[in-house]
Amino acid sequence: MSIRSHHRSTGRSARAAVVPRRRALVRLLGALAVAGVLVAGATLAPNSGLTAAATVPGTPGAPQAGTPVYTENFSNQNASLLPISILNYTGGVAAANSTYTASAQYTPAGNQCNGWIMSGATPTAPITDLGCLNNVSTTWTTLQQMARALGVAQGQTTTQAATNQVLTSYTNATNGAIAAGTQFRTVNTIPAIGGHYYAVSAYFAAVNCPAAGGANQPKETFSLIVNGSPITLSTGLNPCTNNTVWETQIAKLQSAAYQVPTGTTPNLGLMLNNATATGAGNDVAFDLPQIVDVTPQLDKAFSPTLILNGTTSKMTLTVTNTTDLMAKNDWFITDALPANLRIAAVPNVGGTCTQRTGAAYAVTAPAGGTTVGITGGDLGVGVASCTITVDVTSTVNGTYINGPANITTNLYPPANASLEVIQPSIDLVKRITAVNGVAVTSDTDPDKVFTKVGDVITYSFVATNTTPKAPTNTTLNTNLTNVQITEDTFSGAGDMTTLSCTPVQGSTLASGATMTCTATYVVQQADLDNAPLTNVARATGTPTVGPNVTDTDDEIIPALWTPKIVLDKTASVVDVDQDGVTGLGDHIMYAFDVTNTGNVTVANITVIDDRLTQRNISVTCTPTTIAPTQIAHCVANAPYVIDQADVDAKKVINTAHSTGTDPDSGPVRSNDDSTETPIEPFRIPLKIEKVGESAADTWVRMDGSSFAVLEDVAGEPGAALPFTIGDVDTGLFQIDSIPAGTYWLSELTAPDGFSLLAAPVKFIINSDRTVSITAGGDEAVTAAGQTITVHDVPAMELPTTGGTGALPYILAGSLIVLGAGGFALWIRRRSARADTEDPQL
Repeated sequence: MSIRSHHRSTGRSARAAVVPRRRALVRLLGALAVAGVLVAGATLAPNSGLTAAATVPGTPGAPQAGTPVYTENFSNQNASLLPISILNYTGGVAAANSTYTASAQYTPAGNQCNGWIMSGATPTAPITDLGCLNNVSTTWTTLQQMARALGVAQGQTTTQAATNQVLTSYTNATNGAIAAGTQFRTVNTIPAIGGHYYAVSAYFAAVNCPAAGGANQPKETFSLIVNGSPITLSTGLNPCTNNTVWETQIAKLQSAAYQVPTGTTPNLGLMLNNATATGAGNDVAFDLPQIVDVTPQLDKAFSPTLILNGTTSKMTLTVTNTTDLMAKNDWFITDALPANLRIAAVPNVGGTCTQRTGAAYAVTAPAGGTTVGITGGDLGVGVASCTITVDVTSTVNGTYINGPANITTNLYPPANASLEVIQPSIDLVKRITAVNGVAVTSDTDPDKVFTKVGDVITYSFVATNTTPKAPTNTTLNTNLTNVQITEDTFSGAGDMTTLSCTPVQGSTLASGATMTCTATYVVQQADLDNAPLTNVARATGTPTVGPNVTDTDDEIIPALWTPKIVLDKTASVVDVDQDGVTGLGDHIMYAFDVTNTGNVTVANITVIDDRLTQRNISVTCTPTTIAPTQIAHCVANAPYVIDQADVDAKKVINTAHSTGTDPDSGPVRSNDDSTETPIEPFRIPLKIEKVGESAADTWVRMDGSSFAVLEDVAGEPGAALPFTIGDVDTGLFQIDSIPAGTYWLSELTAPDGFSLLAAPVKFIINSDRTVSITAGGDEAVTAAGQTITVHDVPAMELPTTGGTGALPYILAGSLIVLGAGGFALWIRRRSARADTEDPQL
C-alpha cells in the first residue's frame, strides 16, 4: 500500500470518529482565518466577482491595489444540487464569459476527484468519478470544508461561505499516482494594454500537508497566456504553510509581475499547473483566480508651487508600486514640459530611483531643455515607491499645468500638477476725489465732474502691491520695499501741491497693501482755454528678487468743459389682437430720452434707429436743443408692426443712437442703445387632410399617409420639428398647437398605389390665424382656414399577382392593328408611285 493509500484508507478511517471535532475545528479555523491564523495572503471582500478600483493619482508613495482585469469566482452556475465539471462551466462577465480546459487527470474523467466546481453544500459527485468515492467518508467532506474555509478567507460571513463555490484538485486516485499537469486554463481572451504589468493570483486551500513529511505538497506554477503563448511567472508556489497540521490551511498565492511588450495590442489568459506528480498528499481546492493589472502609478508635484519669475521649483515624479509589491522593471517616462517652462540652468537631477535589473536606468534633463526623459526605471520586490527630481524655471509669468497631456509612459498617468510663476508688480490708480471739498461720487463717469476758474480739485493717487500673495505654506517673500509715487508731468497752468502719502513715501507694502497720496490744484483760466488737463504719475517699488517694478498712469483727466449726450430707449408692446402674447401684427412703440450730461448746450437733437429707418418710421424730438442736465423726449411717429420675419426670428432687435451739435466743437454722438423684444407667437391647432379621387369622381379622405413638419431655414426646408401629429379620423391628422410662422410640409408615406408629394410644400400661419400655401407650391396641396388638404391621384401600377392580365393582349392587339394599317398605307403609296413612274402599266 502506498503512503497515499495509507493516509487515505487507514489514517482517515482512524480519524472518522473525530469527524464532529474536525467540523468544529473547521468552524474554528474559519474564525482563525479571518484573524490571519494559518491563512497566508491578503484578505479580500466576499467572493462577488467584482473587480477592485483602478489605481488613481493622488497618493504618491502609498501603494494601491492593482486592477483585476479577469476574476473567476466559480459562481456563475449553481452547484448547490450537483457538482459541475470544469469542462462544462462558463464564467461570468468579470471572467470574460470564458470556458475552461485542463489536463485529463485534472478533470472528472481522470477519476482523481479533480475538476469539480462545488461548495460546502454540494452533495457527493457522481459515482463515475472513482476518486471521489475513494475514502468516501472523508474525501467529499474535506472538499466541502475547504470550500467553506476559502470563502471565510476571502472575507465572507459563515453563512455566505457555506455556499462558496471552488474548484477541486484532490488527486485522490485509488492507486495513489497522478501526473503533473494543468489544473485550469482559460479559453476566452482578455484585452490588455501594451507596456502594462500583469500578475496572476488565486486562493488555495490545502489539507494533508504533513503527508510524506511534506515532500508531496502541491507545487503550483502560475502562467500568463500572452497572445496565446503561456509565459511562466512563478513556480513552486505552495499553499501548505505548516507541515505539522493536517487540517485545512489557506494561502493566497501571488505570481511575479510581467510587462506586456509596448507597442502591441495584446490579449491575455491564465493557466495554473501543479508540478507535484503524486497522489500522496498534494490535496487542494482553489478559488478566485485573477489576472491583475499591477502597473505602478505615476504622480507629479512642484515644490514650491509658487515662484518668482526666474527662480526655480523642484519637480518630483513619484512612481508608486501596487500593494503586491512585486518587481516592476524597465518602465519609462517622457515629460514634455508646458510651453515657456524649462529645465533650470542647474537641473539638480536627483531622487531615490536606482538601477536594479534589465536596461540601464537613465534620467535625461539637459539644462534649459523642455523635456525630461527616464528610461530603464525599476521598482524592486518589496519597494513601495521611488522618486525622480529635476529643478525647473520660467521667465514668463503664468500658471503652468503639467499633467497627463505632457506625459508619455507605460505607467498609470498622473493628475495635473500646477506651478505658478509670478512677477513682482505694482499698480497706480489716479482720480479726482473732490471739487471745492465736495466729494466726487461719480468716479465711473468722470465726464460729470465740472469745474470753473478758482475751483480746487483734489487728486488721489493709490499705489497697490499687485504681486500675488504667497500661500502660507511657502517662504516666498512677495513684499515690495521703498514704494514711491512721483508726479512726472502735469499740464495745468498752476502748481499742484506736494503729495501727502499714507503710509509715508518709501514704505514697504505687503502683497495687496496700498499707499494713498493726495494733492490739490486750483483751476486757472488757461486750463479752461486749453482743456483738458493731463497728468502723468509713476509708482515704483523694489522686490526682494529682481529689478524694480514701475507703473505709470498717464490717463487724461476730463475735469473741464465737455459736451456729451446719453440716449435711453424704451419699448412697449401693444397687443393688437389681445391674445395675451407678443406676436404677428402686434405693435411695438418706441420712446427715447436724450439727456445732456455735458456742461455745454447741444442743438439739433435727433434720434437714428436702424430698425425704424428700415420701415420709414421717423422719430420726433422735443425740444431739439437742450442745456446741461436737460432732457429731450423723442417718440416714433408710427408703431413698429411685427411681421412674419420677426416671428420667424422670435425677437425684434433694434439699435439707436442720438446726435446733436455743440456750437463750439461740432457734432456730438451719443452711446448706442439696443433693445430686444421677444416674440411669443400665437398658436393654432393645425389639421392635415389626405384625400384622393373616388370612383364617383369625388375627393374622399384616405388612410395610409404620414407627414412631418420641417423648419424653414432661409427659405428652404430644414430639419423635422418635434410636433406630435396625431390621428383624428381616417385620413385626417392634427397638431394640437403650432406657433405662427413659416414651415414646410413633407409627406413621409402615401397610401398603397398613390404617390408621395414630389417635394416639401411651404406654408405660413398668418396673422388672421389661417394657413396659406406660398406661391409656387405644389398644386396638389391647398389650404383653407386652419386645414391643409393634400390631394393625390393613383400611380400607374402593373398587376403584381395572378395571371398576366388583359394588358399584354390589349397592347398586342393594338400593335397588330397599327401594323396592318401601316402596311395597307404602304401598299397604296407603292401602287400610286408605280402608276406615276410607268404609265404603260
